[in-house]
Parts: sequence; C-alpha cells; structure tokens
Amino acid sequence: MNPAVRATLALLFWVSACAPSDLPSPPQVGDQAPEFQATSLDGTRTVALADYAGQTTLVNLWATWCAPCRFETPYLQAVYEENQDRGLMIVGVSVDSPSALDQVNDFLEEMGVTYDILLDPGMVSTDSFMPQGYPTSYLIDGEGVIRFARIGPIPEGDAEFLEALEQTLGG
Repeated sequence: MNPAVRATLALLFWVSACAPSDLPSPPQVGDQAPEFQATSLDGTRTVALADYAGQTTLVNLWATWCAPCRFETPYLQAVYEENQDRGLMIVGVSVDSPSALDQVNDFLEEMGVTYDILLDPGMVSTDSFMPQGYPTSYLIDGEGVIRFARIGPIPEGDAEFLEALEQTLGG
C-alpha cells in the first residue's frame, strides 16, 4: 500500500477513535441526576445531592468570576423566594478556589442569596455534571430525574424554565 494512503488511513482511524461522540456527555433531561458531595458554606459538613431527595431541587453550578452567573443570581433568588413554600430548593454550588471564600461570601451578601450554597473547590460537581460552561443549572424532581438543563444563564422570565418548574412543582 502506498505510504501516503497508509498514513492518511491511520490518521482517519486515529481521529475517529478520538471523536467527541466517544466522550462522556453531561446528563440530559430525563436522566437520573448524578450524585455528588460538596462542603457547606461554613465548612462544617459534607452535603450530598441525596440529602435533597424527595424535593424539587435546582442545582446551579457557578463561580464569583463568572459574569453570566452575576447576571443570573438575582433572578434565581427571586424564583426561590416565590417558590420555596411550594417545595423548591435551590443549591448553588460554587466552584471557586478555597482561597476565594471571602469573595464567595461577598458575592452572596451583595446578591442577597438565601438559598443553600455549597463549596466545591475540588470540582466533584464538575466530574458529575460535566458542565460545558458556567453557570450550568439542572432542575431535578423529587425522584432524582432531571426535568430541565441549561448551560448558561437562565434569563428572567425564561418560558422553558418556568414551564419545567411549574410541571415539576406540580402546578
């Protein structure tokens, strides 16, 4: 066989073996939510996603350095305030470095966040959810099934999100 043809075939085989379809993909709507653990904001306990079993939970992966996260956070806080009595839990998972705890606390104070915040400097949530950017959000029903997924911010009044939220909360 011609060496140029052989090299071309070898290259094509190698490229196809490394195709993105062979890589794991983030969880999708309808999938069971992956398990992960992170640390409470005060650092005193480990919290698992399983701790929220039976509750509608929005998991939001974010960071203080993320401009779209800053855009989205006030809306998530408003959604939480409007729906916490209906059973909505929001779990914000900060992937900031351990040295950024002061920035995380300043961010939360500035934004008036009252929903649960976990710290994940080891990025275990990244291993579980495989976000392709920040923020990334997953709405999970009481059975642990993902009902909504978004890479990027959820803008105020987002119809797809609000419909999934209503259906998941049983409204």
